Parts: sequence; C-alpha cells; structure tokens
Amino acid sequence: MLRHAPAARSRLSFYLLACLLLIVLWWSRIHALEALPLHNDEGLHLTRAVEVWNGHPFWAISDGKIINHWLIAAFYPQNAPVFTGRIATVFVALIGLAAAFGLAHRLGNALALVLAGGLWIGASYLFFYERMAFSDAAAGALGLWALLASLRLARTGRVRDAILTGVVLALALLFKFTAAPFALGAALIVLGVSRAPFMRRVVLITIVALVVAALFAVPLAYLIGRGADFFAVALDWVGAGSGGGGITLVENTEHLIAILRDLQTGTWPTVLSAGLALALVLGNKSLRLLLVAVLLPLLIILVLGQEAQSRHFVVTLPPLIAAAGIGLGLLAARLRLSLHVPFVALVILSLALAFVPFAFQAYDDPAELSLPDLMRSQYVRDHSSGYGLREAVLAFPQTITRRDLPIIASMFPDSCRRANFYLPAGFQPMTCADAPGLSQIEAALADHGAAYVLVESGGLIGVDASQIDAQATLLGAYPRPGEPEADASVRLWLLERANP
Repeated sequence: MLRHAPAARSRLSFYLLACLLLIVLWWSRIHALEALPLHNDEGLHLTRAVEVWNGHPFWAISDGKIINHWLIAAFYPQNAPVFTGRIATVFVALIGLAAAFGLAHRLGNALALVLAGGLWIGASYLFFYERMAFSDAAAGALGLWALLASLRLARTGRVRDAILTGVVLALALLFKFTAAPFALGAALIVLGVSRAPFMRRVVLITIVALVVAALFAVPLAYLIGRGADFFAVALDWVGAGSGGGGITLVENTEHLIAILRDLQTGTWPTVLSAGLALALVLGNKSLRLLLVAVLLPLLIILVLGQEAQSRHFVVTLPPLIAAAGIGLGLLAARLRLSLHVPFVALVILSLALAFVPFAFQAYDDPAELSLPDLMRSQYVRDHSSGYGLREAVLAFPQTITRRDLPIIASMFPDSCRRANFYLPAGFQPMTCADAPGLSQIEAALADHGAAYVLVESGGLIGVDASQIDAQATLLGAYPRPGEPEADASVRLWLLERANP
C-alpha cells in the first residue's frame, strides 16, 4: 500500500494541475465574450442552429460544416444568441485541452501538461477563434481526441476502441471537412504503433472507416432526399488547390507566416517550433508518429487549400500545441530537478508577455486589436464584420418610433439574419431581402405608405435611398471603425409617401 502512495499522489497532482489549467482557459475565453460583433459566418451558424429546432438538422451544409451547429442548438440560441453561439466553441476548447493533457499523460509527463496548457491558453491566434461561433477550432480539438483514441486503439487492439475512434473521428469531420487529414494521422498511428499482426491492424482501421462511413450516411441520405448538392463549397475549396499545388503551397505558406508575424503572437511561434523539434529529437516512436500525424493537417491545408483563410489554419493548432508541449516537457525532465520550475516559469512568462495585452485588448475594444490586414478586413472593416450593423439594431428603441411599420433590411440575407439576433425585446424581425431589396421596399410603401429601411452600403450591397420615389429621412448613421460618420456604411432611413 505504501508503495502505491507516491503514484497516487502523482496522479492527484496531475489531475489538479489539469483542472487548474482548464479553469484558466475557461476564464480567459468567456470574459467579454460578446465584445466582437457577430461575423457573417457566425450568423449563418446561429441560423442553422435555430433551424435545428425547426426540424431542419442539416440546413445548408454544402460548406462541409454538418453538425457544428447542433452544439449551438443544444444551448437554445433563441435566447442570448451571441453568447450561446460562442460558448459552444469554448466548451469544445475545454474538451480539446483535456485531450492534450491525455496525450501528455501517455507520452510525456506533468511538466508537459503544464507547458501544453500554457501554449494553448497563451495562443493569441487560437484565442481569437475560440471566442467565436466558428467550427474550425472545434474541429481541431475533436481531431486531437481522434489521435488520442487512435493511440489507445494501437495499444489495446480492441474492436470497441476501433468503434470509439471511428465515432470521435467522424465527429471531427462532421464539424468541418478540414479535419479530414486527421483520418490519415489516426491510420498512421494504428499502423505504426500497434504491435498486433499487420492484418489485425488493417481490420481495426477498416472498422474505424466503416463507423465513419455509417455516421456520414445520415447527412448524405438527407441531401439525396432533398436533392441538394454534395458539399460543393467544401469540395471546390480543395479541388482548386490540387490543380496548382506548388503555387498554392507558396501562397498559403506566406499567408500563414504573415498571420503569425502580424498577430502580436510574441514568442509563441518560436516556443511552438522548438517544442515540435524537441518532440522529434527526444520522443520515442509513438511520439514521433504522433508528430507526423499532427503535421499532416497543416501540410495538406498548405498544399490543397484554395486561398486558405486564417480560420482554416486554426484546425491544425490544437494537435501542434499538444505535441510541442510534450516535446518541451521532455526537455524539462532532462534538466536538474532544481531547474524544472524556473524553466516552466520562463516559458509561461514569455508567452504571457504577448498574450495578456492581446487578450485584454480583445475584452476592452477588439476593433483596436493588432490583426493581419486580411483578418482586419473580415472582422473589423468590411460588411462581414458586423460593426455598424450591430450598433444600428441595438439603437432601434431610440430610432424606431412607429412600431407598426415594417423594417426592411437592404443588405445580403445572411447579414440581415445575424442582425436580427441583436434585436431588442419588442421588435419584430426585419424583413430580409437580397440586396438591394427594391421589391420588398416598394411593397412595404404600397401597403403602409411608409417603411424603415436599414441600408448596408458598399459595392453591390444596399439601396440608394435617394433614388426611391418617397420622402427619405435619415434617422441614424453607424460607421464602422475607421469610417467618418459622413461616410458611414450603415444607415437607417424612414421612407414615406404622401399618397400611398
């Protein structure tokens, strides 16, 4: 009994450390969770989650995001939709970090747990997307669980673990197709780590594949029944990349480097790279195979991804962080016992110096975050960001004095739907019209003699209120960050006709 006491204390310390780091991750992600306006894609995911309650579980899934909105639906997005949509991603982030701890326990040590947790929590890049109702960070976290399950399968060789691995892998793929490379990683681990006979390994991988196919059969049957396309958006994203891999690889690599350079990540890329190199040098066979498995998603996105966006790379971050944390932990274990704490503290401090200012800026005013230009365009400046639109809708109690009149949204339908998630109590949803929405505006004027029109201008978006045969009164102008009020992209008009 005494012989088992140190091992029990060691396990208890491991679990306590894990719980503490999970709490820190939770707090860092949920604080001021609604500070950034809903992005266009977030509004789409929330709309899909509401459609689940309307009996349409696979509404508009051609972009390869099949069930990510189910978790949002579980939190009932009709109430506090912005917080609800984003808290779902935070929950999956917690699950992903727990998987990283599982890998650290299996292939590393308690030091690896702390270092992996520090890398995860202090990743400004991951932090930004774990606070949004996107599926990329969630797919990466679930992909990490698939790799952990494949390690267990390689060790046990049991059919039930093959089924479990298939279920977890399918969940990652169903969250988003960019998690598909994790299937190759899982197969590589089972083939390379397992000591079972080769044909037994083939049988186990086949079981995993059959489970994945069985779970995909449900949405496929749904699409066939409705006559919808087979994930055309997602397949086009990959297909174009395969035609010009060399050019795509160069462009995507340059894009990734620019993101890491301009995102105020500090020493994070250096620490991550060092941890991956250490995993290769100091790791055993299992860790080296895991390293290959976690690099596969990044390599495939770089080679095949057509115009890979910053959010696409996020799928690869959770497994890279887990492997790097284990590599750093192996180095720390080789140092003298008296250097363990100083080494870990130095790494965590170096990460915190860049992350803490970034996080507090995100809590206070995310429009002023140091972001790469493409990210700033998507999340701050352009119509996809939601700035201006959110402020206009929240001001309705002060600007809309006639509740009997319809409010027409002259903008893209997706923008209108996400704007409706900000509607104050007592207001009916805006009428969503494909930009510019002239027919809906004319119908409202014919029926009521007047109508409110919320216009989001720019390019082909939004109607010119002065060109409509009606008296136009500007009720409010809502500029996006950096815009003068005179050039505000979002404006609320009252249109009236004397003789309707």
